[in-house]
Amino acid sequence: MSSVLIIFSCSGEDGKTGPPGKDGNANVIVSDWMPIVWTWEDYQTADAFMDVPVEDMTSYLDNGDVVVMYIKNYSRVEALPSSFSSGYLSFDFGTFPASESFETNDFEGFRFYSEGNLSILNIFQNDSEKIDVRYVPVPANVVETTGLSMDSKLNLEETMELIGMDSNQY
Repeated sequence: MSSVLIIFSCSGEDGKTGPPGKDGNANVIVSDWMPIVWTWEDYQTADAFMDVPVEDMTSYLDNGDVVVMYIKNYSRVEALPSSFSSGYLSFDFGTFPASESFETNDFEGFRFYSEGNLSILNIFQNDSEKIDVRYVPVPANVVETTGLSMDSKLNLEETMELIGMDSNQY
């Protein structure tokens, strides 16, 4: 998985803090499903991203924790990154600098990307009651005992089972 980050400076409005999650086993916190509301979109290139600020995200990076993200399209749930017809969905997490080009402030958290499919940009935002994303930060001690990684392509139920959580409550 690769991400490209272009750094610019600017000022703008602060983003919203991500929704609270549900506490799970071994200090795992599963976020609620979040509707897709693009922070930035470019209809010429069919690219967009959504910023989800989360406090203390750098502590996950520093501690060797792993984060997995899922997208739910109606009842179908799949792990990111994901390719689809002429497009790509991915995410990154950490600290992001402000960008004049994207009109964003600096923040700590997640950036969910959609690349290369104009109809997806419209569908995701306009059908936000049916299409959502969710993240699962997994502490390093759980990663060590389970072998879970950001490259794991486990579905949500498999991930929840691996970390000892009941997938029915999520």
